[in-house]
Amino acid sequence: MMTVQSYLTAMLIYWVVALIGILLMRKLWFDTPLTSFGGLMLGLMGGVLLVPAFPGPEVQSMAPALIVAVFNTLFGEGFESALNPALWLLGGALLGAVAGFFWARRRAGRTSP
Repeated sequence: MMTVQSYLTAMLIYWVVALIGILLMRKLWFDTPLTSFGGLMLGLMGGVLLVPAFPGPEVQSMAPALIVAVFNTLFGEGFESALNPALWLLGGALLGAVAGFFWARRRAGRTSP
């Protein structure tokens, strides 16, 4: 069993690496002035990577929802055990996509004359 300190350290490391991955994706995959579609896709990927979920109803710690959904589907009791994390994952992806879309639109409005 992980201690609280090791759990928080592991989640912090995961979030920092995910944020670095998002920044690298932005730098390498998308145009310099970020389009609305590019912002939507970047936000979608950020939402998928960063949203947490509880692995099960009796578990008190959270984990990344993408990992929880995949592991519960493959090694747990099937899709029924992964439904709640999958819904959190879907919600995070939608929220990230909307935030990325509006963020890119706002930035584009600032740079245009």
